[in-house]
Order: sequence, then C-alpha cells, then structure tokens
Amino acid sequence: MGEMEEINDKIKESGAKPKRKLGKKGKITVIGVVGIIAILIGAVLYVTFTAPPPEKYWKPDKEFTMPDVNSNHISGSYVLDRMRDDKVHHINDFVEAETTNLSYRLALEVNISKYAADIDGTGELWIQPYLYAERVGNTSYRIKELVFHFSYGDDRNVSYVSMDWRKLGAKNLYFDVTPGKYSGPYGIYDNKLDSDWMNYYRIVGVNKDGKDIKDCGFTFPMRMLFFDGYPNWTNHTITFTATLYYGKYMQGWLGDSWEDVYELSTSVVIYVVPEGGE
Repeated sequence: MGEMEEINDKIKESGAKPKRKLGKKGKITVIGVVGIIAILIGAVLYVTFTAPPPEKYWKPDKEFTMPDVNSNHISGSYVLDRMRDDKVHHINDFVEAETTNLSYRLALEVNISKYAADIDGTGELWIQPYLYAERVGNTSYRIKELVFHFSYGDDRNVSYVSMDWRKLGAKNLYFDVTPGKYSGPYGIYDNKLDSDWMNYYRIVGVNKDGKDIKDCGFTFPMRMLFFDGYPNWTNHTITFTATLYYGKYMQGWLGDSWEDVYELSTSVVIYVVPEGGE
C-alpha cells in the first residue's frame, strides 16, 4: 500500500471530511468579486441619491445689459396721463429703484416705452423691465435666484399680454421650462415658464449650478392693456418688484441644497390716470 492510500484509509476511519485549501489565486479572485460587488452597490446608491434631474433649464441666447443712467430717470414712481387721441405716444422714460446691503446691490429699472389710446378710450402700454444684482461685499453667500413680479391688484380693467421668450435677455441665469400641463384661470400651459408668467405674474432667473457668480440680470418686453372706456376712465396702479435671493450653496453625497437664504427686494410703481387727473 502506498503512502497516499494509507492517508486516505486513515481519513475514512476517522469519519472526517477532507478540507480543500484555497490557494493564493483563489483568495485574490474572491476578494476581487467582493470588491466589485461593493463598488456596484455604492454606485447604485450614489446614482439614486445624487443623480441630477432631467434637463429642465433654458438659458437665453440674447445677452443682457443694463441701460445707461441718464437725466430722464425718475426714482420710485411714474404718473402716466391717459389721452384719447388714437395716437401712439413714444415716451422712453425710466422709473427706477435700488437697494443695497453689506453683501449685494439690487437695481430695478422699468423703461416706459410708448402708450397708445384708441378713440373708444381703451389703452395699451409698452414697457421693458431691467433687473440687475451684483455682489458688493466680501461674502460667502451666493446668488440663488433673481425674481421679477408685477401686480395690479383686483383691477378688472387691466390685463397683460403673453410673452415672446425669444426677446428675453439674461446674464448668468437660467429659466425653468419644465414641460407639463399647468392649468390656470386663463388656460393650460405646457411649460413652467409660461405658467409662472400667466398664472403668477412672475419670472424667476436661477443660478442653476450654484456657481460663485458676481452679478446677474435679465430683461424682456411686456405690454399692459386697459379696458375701461372713455369717459369712465379710472386710476390704475401697477407695481413692479425685483427680489434677489442669496444663500449658502451646500454640496453633499445626498445632493446639493441651499441653506441660510436671505432676500433683498425693491419696487417701482406706475400710476395710469385720466388726463388731468391725479
């Protein structure tokens, strides 16, 4: 009987099961498989919690520039006299407001371009707001959003026209155009930008990636309509507001977020009154 046969007989007599020894190559293979599984699990969790949402932001091609300040700028408020002469009156005046704190400066200028009145006494006003914000202090707070909003209260004789977004100019800002079916009192809109404008009278420019931008701004043309017929004209008050939101942009494994957010706001008012009124 050979040596190997004697060893096998002893194993059988003891009732023990032979153990297979894992070689060095086998150990490396197992460790490698375990490592790959761990990496895959980590990758799945990372994608699940930090993957960006589907692209939903739009950046206008048209550049933004703030108009030069000149002598026909009026601070705070503007009074427009309505006239019944079936003419287009080219005005080109500005009404402006500005506010500053230790961190940021915010400016709002509204160009009152022209006004037209039909012989029936209704009217139409062409205007163009300009919003601009810039960092003026040494601060770790970043620009989050720049928001335009207008209001004419419960005045049933005032309305406005939908926007031609091709004419919107911007600097360092994106706009949310998430598709969908957004319902409102005037209809259904297929993106968030139109819905915000038609339903809430606002436009929101966003620092999409939380970049450390020093300034931002946007501008666009808009039209206001007046339906009260002559001689039953009434006074109309339209308020335009610019609001800057700024805060700390935090990046983490579970996603990015804004914290410690503050706001800075300013506004101007246009009063539309019957000719000779106050």
